[in-house]
Amino acid sequence: MQHTQTPIMPSSVESRNLDMDDSFGQNWTHPTGRSASSLRTLIVDNYDSYTFNLLQLFEEDQLKNVVVIRNDQFEWSQFEQEVLPYFDQIILSPGPGRPERAQDFGICTQILQTAHIPIFGVCLGHQGIGHIHGAKVTYGPEPVHGQIAKIHHDGTGLFAGIPQDFEAVRYHSLVIHEDSLPEDLISTAWCVSYPLIPSHRNNEVDTDTDIDSENMDTNATSNDLTGAKSIMGIQHATLPHHGVQFHPESICTKYGKQMMSNFFKISQEFYAHQNRPEFLDIPEYIRCYSVVPTSKLSSTCQVPKSVYQYNRKPSNPYSLLIHALDPAIFPDPELVFSSLFLTGPESKAASWWLDSARQPHPMSRFSFMGGIETRRWQHEGHERGQRETTTGAAQAVIQYSTLHQEINVRRFGNQDRTNTDLKRIRLNATNNHVPTTFWDWMSELMKDFGRDNVETTVVGPQGDIRPFGEVPFDFFAGMVGYLGYEMKRESLEGYHTPVEQQCSCEGHGDQVTDCICDCERYPDASFVLATQAVVFDHVEKRVYVLGVMNNNPDTQTSIGAPIGFPSYSTCNNWIQDVSESIQYIASRNCSGAGARRKSVLATSSSNKTEGHSTPYLLKQRHRRQSSAGLLSPFKVDVTEKDYLKAIQDSLDYIHEGESYELCLTTQFRAKIPQYLGNDPHQGDPAFELYKILRKLNSAPFSAFLSMPTALDARHGPHEGDMVGKLIILSSSPERFLKIGQKPADERQDVVDQGDVSSRTVEMKPIKGTVAVAKGCFCKEDEGCGVDERDDDSSEHAHDDEDSDSARSSGPRDASERRQRGDRCAEARQREDRRRVDSLSKNIKERAENLMIVDLIRNDLAHVCSSKSVRVPYLMNVESYETVHQLVTTVRGELFDHVDNAQAVRACFPPGSMTGAPKLRSVQLLDSLEHHVKRGVYSGCLGYIGIPAVASESTGTKKKVRTAVDMSVVIRTAVLSVPPVANAKDLPEPVVADLSVGAGGALTILSDAKEEWREVLLKSRSVVPSVTSYLRQHAGLSS
Repeated sequence: MQHTQTPIMPSSVESRNLDMDDSFGQNWTHPTGRSASSLRTLIVDNYDSYTFNLLQLFEEDQLKNVVVIRNDQFEWSQFEQEVLPYFDQIILSPGPGRPERAQDFGICTQILQTAHIPIFGVCLGHQGIGHIHGAKVTYGPEPVHGQIAKIHHDGTGLFAGIPQDFEAVRYHSLVIHEDSLPEDLISTAWCVSYPLIPSHRNNEVDTDTDIDSENMDTNATSNDLTGAKSIMGIQHATLPHHGVQFHPESICTKYGKQMMSNFFKISQEFYAHQNRPEFLDIPEYIRCYSVVPTSKLSSTCQVPKSVYQYNRKPSNPYSLLIHALDPAIFPDPELVFSSLFLTGPESKAASWWLDSARQPHPMSRFSFMGGIETRRWQHEGHERGQRETTTGAAQAVIQYSTLHQEINVRRFGNQDRTNTDLKRIRLNATNNHVPTTFWDWMSELMKDFGRDNVETTVVGPQGDIRPFGEVPFDFFAGMVGYLGYEMKRESLEGYHTPVEQQCSCEGHGDQVTDCICDCERYPDASFVLATQAVVFDHVEKRVYVLGVMNNNPDTQTSIGAPIGFPSYSTCNNWIQDVSESIQYIASRNCSGAGARRKSVLATSSSNKTEGHSTPYLLKQRHRRQSSAGLLSPFKVDVTEKDYLKAIQDSLDYIHEGESYELCLTTQFRAKIPQYLGNDPHQGDPAFELYKILRKLNSAPFSAFLSMPTALDARHGPHEGDMVGKLIILSSSPERFLKIGQKPADERQDVVDQGDVSSRTVEMKPIKGTVAVAKGCFCKEDEGCGVDERDDDSSEHAHDDEDSDSARSSGPRDASERRQRGDRCAEARQREDRRRVDSLSKNIKERAENLMIVDLIRNDLAHVCSSKSVRVPYLMNVESYETVHQLVTTVRGELFDHVDNAQAVRACFPPGSMTGAPKLRSVQLLDSLEHHVKRGVYSGCLGYIGIPAVASESTGTKKKVRTAVDMSVVIRTAVLSVPPVANAKDLPEPVVADLSVGAGGALTILSDAKEEWREVLLKSRSVVPSVTSYLRQHAGLSS
């Protein structure tokens, strides 16, 4: 669906005597010596994902006179009369498709045909200049996307003062054919293309082995391949029209700012000899047309809906209480979560744990947990270890369907958690008082907490009041959950939901009927509006408990009912109950550490049968790579044949210039029995699976979310008795987006951390993956003596020493085995270093990463000052349990008028899961994936926090602190559990539907067989945990 809102032109404009048709470009006067900063620039965006990176090529004082519009935002007649006359120069952006097609090039065609003012065309814009002025646009020697070329040029125009053979990034399949250039078009730059795709690929691939980390196709060259010349720059002989085929705005292109500066000089020289009147400033109503504001707008300007601010009463009834526990108390977070918040399959309550399972890791400092229900551990008057539910805060579970534009809010009161009220909110595109998208509704909901007056009191272990600045984290409760991939329907401007994805059920809106569609089983977005939480600081080994107090419960909220604790006393009582419970768990944790260690060791070895081991991954001695075959009981949505065809179709689209990169995905599915314990109200079998996952594949963004699915009286007689569950078990290594304080590596000069801005956005895309070397890599003649066994989870030397034969042999034999084991470990380390080195230099992987980095820079430029967007770390290799990955860090500073929900919206869905350009790639992927819903997979998961400030009683300067932290939902299992009643009496285990998504980025350098094997490899970050869970409970099912 499209949500573009064109501002209304002020009536006063109609009375202006512009005489545009008569005077534009003919009888206007223009003073000489005009400064570059006064030139008014229009950028026409051809729906590319790199357009807004162009803003980084401008000087700061030039940005105030820049406006960005889409190529289909206006009819030509309106644009020609109401917009075009107010600009001195135009930039035509890159974009997908061809300049001959109106749907791809929009009003750019008429601009080139009629506007004789300076024009700078980039990529598609460059091809458009060639096409309009008589040249032929054809296929290049081969598509090149994300590769760096050396550019030779004539040293004039755009290239004045730029060295020869400078490096520039190319993203294109089409070029202007040199032999077709008319006399009016001059070639100003060119490069020589050396094909990277061998003419004969080896399609015979051993599917029993891992992805080849060296990927020889992308590194090889051939002596019989000769270079072909491609035009990289043109200019018109008499008109000020200039174009470049490469991307000057890419992070890896050199001298991009110099080219922009040269374009401004070209415009200045042009107007020094022209007669055209000067407007001192771009009219305010035209600035309102801009896709993003490049300068501050006045209060009278009607801002487009995407950045609309909901005006609410400034008073705020909420306050926050944080209690820091004694530093000596730091129990196992897994025990705390399972003891206090984990609910059973019959519970309607949600529970959540944003678990930084990978320790130590720079992105794993904090873990956050909470739930609708809280259990209290009792010492006195109860049996040792007995638990009972304690009164918590009023909270809510929020779920949304994009196809029905319907929000379900299930509110849980302070006292009775069994009785809940369900409210349905219909978004309305025709009512100005009702948000039109879920993103807008989230913005309004978070404004219920106010921007700067949720006052916070911090209490130390001894009951003393501590400074707010001592709190090391910035999440103070808020929205915890996920945004599924289908939220793209409301985040991508210009996207329209295909008819194949529409829902035809009648169980929504005003219809009173049962709903059997997946809109409720798999909501497009689901959050807990959390007003209480426990926080673990894994670096300082500290625990914090916090709660939000509602000081005015009569205040109307977006969910229609009060939330939070009704008073200070109830909040403090809950914090004390939880703190005492954590202290009790910590004491038991210390006394039982030895027993638990033995239990963990027993679990890790429980898969061994007599004389053999039964592991997850298969090792091969000579190929020395893990099998990428599919594990039972999983089935994949598409066959290998169909997936390979989809890859070929994707490569065809890329060759045609429709996309630079496409992230093709599929789903692996299985039926999973849920083995229930003795108490169906406490403990969740899905959590047993998660505990295995977080140990076998620990990640900085591991997470466990158990969310009830919305039901009400329309949906059958059991409402009030049972609900279904959607449970997310994630081991994601990839950060999508974080908003918070400026990172430590950029605030060395900041003394008072309380003054650090909470408006820094950070994104960390991952593109480029290779398996960690595991198993034996000794040469055939080294004779390490290690048996070919199937235990990929431990070192060979340890395997031998744990065996019965090792324990019964003498010290000499043990020493020889250790030496062989050391040699084996050294060989494995050499192989792993080789893989890391190969990954860091791999042309294909670096191209994939670069394309997403440039895309993310473009996304952030929608909501951040373009000058603040930066790339402090480009393509670093980060290592995890099973894979090495190529990771980049991109940062920016948010505009003041952009709230956190809007920032997430501008960057959603994650570019690493779509490709580039984002909109066109998403549209192509819809059909390539047969319109199968991705669901939670490929979306993002985490929190959007409330803003907080120090309490006035502390005398601390008020500095707003807030945070967002979202991961990309990959390496994740999604479990849909049907409603359960009387679980203990069921003759068979409850069967849940489990899905694991996996995919890969496709570029023109991709090899279909290799991509299929990579998909299988990625699925194995989660699949082995599932098979282990099933084996551990096999006895229960028999």
